Amino acid sequence: MRHLMAVPQSVTVRSARQFANSLSDQFEAESNIDLDLSDLTEVDLAFVEILYAARMQWKRAGRELRLARPAEGALVALLERAGFLTDLTPQDLEFWFHGELPQ
Repeated sequence: MRHLMAVPQSVTVRSARQFANSLSDQFEAESNIDLDLSDLTEVDLAFVEILYAARMQWKRAGRELRLARPAEGALVALLERAGFLTDLTPQDLEFWFHGELPQ
């Protein structure tokens, strides 16, 4: 069963612990999670780090964590500035962009 989890408007170092705790609660309660980023407008590397760690946790448990829609806006700009879009692995391309880099 898949569960849709809404991500808050802002996930930065100031709110990272709260978001990580919410994600951890979802890990305990649900099998597979789709993250709804439609409200996300403010983001920093804390968000990216949390998602990389969560993806590994879900994978080790034989579950799937994915984005409901491909990354866009502030998140894409952050990924680009931080160098995450250079030499993407196929798994990262699928996770962040559902297989297709934004134009």
